[in-house]
Amino acid sequence: MDTLNRTALLVDDELTSRASQSARLEGEGYTVFVAQNQADALARAKQVAPKVIFAHLGRSGLGNLALIQALRSDDTCRHIPVVVVRDQPAVAARPAKLRPVPHDSW
Repeated sequence: MDTLNRTALLVDDELTSRASQSARLEGEGYTVFVAQNQADALARAKQVAPKVIFAHLGRSGLGNLALIQALRSDDTCRHIPVVVVRDQPAVAARPAKLRPVPHDSW
């Protein structure tokens, strides 16, 4: 990723999650723009043209699919990678066959 342009759009409808995720991304060197819902996210994505979108919408995650479909149907946004962010349980067991993806691959 271009180190001179590390912009991210964080889409999160939960205040506490939005604050912690934003701080984490800023700590990773991103300039973070925030949206609270799908409509706001589409407008911000067109305006800011972020390098990556981090989406955390509701506990069920159903809002993420609609957001991704809307982004992919828009010519100005379809190229932007979307990372779906989930809530982490207090004690997380890592499945044996999954491996983490380094953040510099985003």
